[in-house]
Amino acid sequence: MRIRDIILPEDQYFLEIFCEISEKIVQASSHLTELISDINQHRGITCQKIHQLEHESDELLRKIFARLEESLITPLEPDEIQRLAKALDDVIDIIDWVAHQICNYQLIGTYPHLNTFAEFISISVAEIREGVGLLGSWNEIHEIKNSCQNINHVYNRSSDLLSSAVTELFSMQDPILLIKLKDIYENLEEVLQECNDVGHVLNEIIIRHT
Repeated sequence: MRIRDIILPEDQYFLEIFCEISEKIVQASSHLTELISDINQHRGITCQKIHQLEHESDELLRKIFARLEESLITPLEPDEIQRLAKALDDVIDIIDWVAHQICNYQLIGTYPHLNTFAEFISISVAEIREGVGLLGSWNEIHEIKNSCQNINHVYNRSSDLLSSAVTELFSMQDPILLIKLKDIYENLEEVLQECNDVGHVLNEIIIRHT
């Protein structure tokens, strides 16, 4: 066994922090679903919860980069750690942003496509948590690949969902509401794109470690 393949106790820090960030992403997604499901109630409180999770995730990222400068042996290559950290950060950032939009636009009513997007996002972030949690367990590579494939499958479905959602908007009489919903739909689809980018990073990592 090569030295680079031996994960010292201190090196587990990176994997543990990635798991913590992934969990915060799942929590943020759950709050986003809550926000969309009850869009007329408690918007400000739910948005604050999501923003707090995004802030906590940023703090964890700073710890990762600080530790990376000090570590000689890491469970992943330094560039892999950097890329995965950025990809995870992009996911929670866009979730925070779209929640902020929903709160500021003060939507009233129910919009089924929003619920479907929220469901897709919940599935994708759960797969991210699963895949990230298995990093370092290289005998679990097949399961990590499955998570990546599932994320990609959901992302591919999101393109059709966005197309359908935007098409329906043009039957609306209210042009302002049309613009607001189109903006939100596109950003929800971007959340899924960022999730897919995490899947790509995970897939590239396992290719390099097999």
